[in-house]
Parts: sequence; C-alpha cells; structure tokens
Amino acid sequence: MEGAGAIPAEGSVAAPCSWLAAAMPTPHRPPTLAAPSRHRADDLAEDGVPDAPFARELRAWRARRGLSQRDLALRAGTTARHLSFLETGRSRPGAAVVLRLARALELPLRQRNALLRSAGHPPAFPDRSLSAAQMLPFRAVVEQLLARHEPFPAYVIDARWRLVQSNRGGAWLWGLVGPAATEGNALLAMLRAPAVWDALENRAEVAYQLADALERDAVTSGDPDLLADHAALLRLLAGTPRPPEAEGAPPALCPRMRFGGHTLATITTICRFGNALDLCLDELRVELVFPADPETEAVLRAMGEQA
Repeated sequence: MEGAGAIPAEGSVAAPCSWLAAAMPTPHRPPTLAAPSRHRADDLAEDGVPDAPFARELRAWRARRGLSQRDLALRAGTTARHLSFLETGRSRPGAAVVLRLARALELPLRQRNALLRSAGHPPAFPDRSLSAAQMLPFRAVVEQLLARHEPFPAYVIDARWRLVQSNRGGAWLWGLVGPAATEGNALLAMLRAPAVWDALENRAEVAYQLADALERDAVTSGDPDLLADHAALLRLLAGTPRPPEAEGAPPALCPRMRFGGHTLATITTICRFGNALDLCLDELRVELVFPADPETEAVLRAMGEQA
C-alpha cells in the first residue's frame, strides 16, 4: 500500500481483477440465505432425464431468488413451459435466451458468463486488466479518486472484500489491522483486529451492518467464499446481540472510533462505474471516507500531513 492511488503491477494481486472493491453496508436487512439441497435427486431432472449443467444452475439461481417458474418466465419474456424444459434439460438454450434469463435473475456479469459456459456458450463479457489500453481512462478515474481524496481515507476492495489498494489517508486505518488486512476479507479482518474492535464505540451497529452487506453480496453472487465469510462473521458476533432499530435513527450509520485521544466519526460513500460491460469495472467499487464532524476533520488532516 505504498503511495497515493498507485496501481499495483499487473499480476501482483491474486484476484480476478487488480482493481475491485466492496461497498460498506447499508442499514437494510437482506433476505435469509437459502441452503442448497444436497439430495441425489438434484442430479436428475424432474422427469428422470440426466441433468445438464445449465439446467442445474438455472434451477439453483431461481431458487436463490425465490421465484416461481411462472415469475421467472414472465421476467425473461418466455413461457413457463419453455422454462420447465430448460430446467429439466429437455431443451438447450441459445446464448440470447441465457442472457435474458441472467438479466431476469439479476446476476452480476461474472455469474452471467458462468451461466453461458454451463450452456456451452462462450462468455459475453470480457475480463480485462486495468493496464489494458481500453481501460486506461477508467484506471485514471480510480487514481484520481484515491489521490484527490487525500488526506481522508480512500481504498479499493475487490469483489470478495479483499483490500487491493489504499491512499495515504487510509494507511493508518489498515495499519491497525496489520498483515491480516491483505490476507483475505479485509473488512472481516478489521472487525477481528482488537485495535479496531475495542476502539469502535458503536461496534455492534457497525458489525451487524457489515454482516447484512456481506450476506447480501453472498446472495447476489452465490460466491462460496462470501458465504463462508458471512458465517465466520456471525460466529464473531455470537455473544453480541443485534441492537434494536430505534425511532429517530440518523440518516446513515456513522462509525465512531476512539483514536489518539479523539473520537473519530466518519461518513462513507461508494463510487462505481455505471453500465459496466467488463467484469473488472462491474466489480470495482472505491470507498471514500469523509469526516462527519469538525473534530474528525482536523484529526484526519493532521494525520495526513504526517503521512
């Protein structure tokens, strides 16, 4: 994490894209995760025909989204009968049909590519590095966001919540986490770090918002790593009850952390590229942290001058 907004060398980060990020949580409770069935019947279609990979994936995604065959057919502009044939492996879909179904299921681009492959089609959305010529304008945007947000924290986290890059203003925060910040789910590592957990005055509210966001991302992507991280976070919170939702709540949750004799209150906003057609840009999110009061601003500016 050296330098402000410096792009890591190509191949230096073991991630689908070297510039990705995960958003800080929102205060809404996501739907409950539905555990996939492990019965042997899942390996066969309803009429006993051996199940094709696409049919199995389509049924699994429809179940995760809580949709009936009729609901999904209406969303995708097809018939329930046709959808039934697709889910039992009796019909092989064309690429256009797969993409219509993927859009109706609100799948991220990476999962749309996976659904296409399961049906025997090539992926529709490229996965370029930000060092590619076509990506240079987007890379410049990311660098400007990180650099121009100094002296306040700004960082990029990939689709699995792994820390990829931070500006100088955020170095102090990740320094509290230590090496664990770059060894897996960075926000989970942040909560596990005693220097952060003990300093958070509203730790329960922050932790449960993170848990909700992590569950929401796991439901959206179906990523087993996110599912495992969500379970790990719930274990961490086993002895911490969820705070009740009180009337007159603030517009957004502002984490409050004791640091250097001060209480730092921050506001977080997320930057994303709209209408992305590349996996890297679709998954990229840059998190910008702002001071929520004059005291926090003064402290962060002073730390920025010392960085």
